[in-house]
Amino acid sequence: MKNKLILKILIGIIILGVVLTIIFNFCVTIINAGYVGIQYSLNGGIKEEVLEQGLRFKSPIIKVTKYPISRQQVYLSSNRDESGMSDSSFNIPTSDGKSVSVDLEFSYKFDVDNLTKTYTEFRGKSPEYIEETFIRAKMKSWSGEVSSKFALTEIYGEKRTELNNAVQEYVAPKFAEYGIIIEGVSFTQIRLDEETTNAIQNKINKQQEVETSKLDLEKAKIENEKKIAQAQAEAEEIRIKAQAEADANRILSQSITENLIKLKEAEARDKHGWITVNGANSTAVIKDE
Repeated sequence: MKNKLILKILIGIIILGVVLTIIFNFCVTIINAGYVGIQYSLNGGIKEEVLEQGLRFKSPIIKVTKYPISRQQVYLSSNRDESGMSDSSFNIPTSDGKSVSVDLEFSYKFDVDNLTKTYTEFRGKSPEYIEETFIRAKMKSWSGEVSSKFALTEIYGEKRTELNNAVQEYVAPKFAEYGIIIEGVSFTQIRLDEETTNAIQNKINKQQEVETSKLDLEKAKIENEKKIAQAQAEAEEIRIKAQAEADANRILSQSITENLIKLKEAEARDKHGWITVNGANSTAVIKDE
């Protein structure tokens, strides 16, 4: 009797457990942080109400698909640790007919205000399926449409940031049509073949040579200007001295008068005892010994 009672209790517990499991699996869903749930009813289609994070009860005839509304980071990279696969890098074209291998990093999230549209557009597919088959593929394709307007040297050099911004501006409205928000795009690696690398390096070397030549010419120009300035300064100094000398002589010449000459002659005679000798045609002054 006692054993039968224990058996009935065990059977009851098992039945209760099965019922609770069925209820939990079909009537309860857990929405994790950073996710929301779209409800699809078998007899009414998509419900407008979006389930937010937490433990949520639902009808057994409602299917809930969870979409991330927090930032999702994606790496299209040759590095398996980043991409999660063997190699997801890809090639992009350039305006000069070249093709280069790149790694691209971007982030996205689903627009909570347009999730019903997203659900309809992708026929209720999971976010993982949408990322794998649509977001990644379109990102490769659309970024190539942008890169085709840039030259190889621009992509590899000073315009990479401009390229990143251009891709962001180009793809954001396209993804927005599907309820997907793109928040950032960046080419993290651009790989060139050996021939192209050598060609770019040669161009850089030539540019450096040109810059060096320009600097040498500028230095020579500055030195010449210094020499010209120095020569002009020296010439000006000589001119000033000559002018001063000429002015002094002019002043001296203007100061010599007939009376001054006679005065000086008298002073000389008085000091040195000179006498005047009259000759046939001239007069000579002879010192008195």
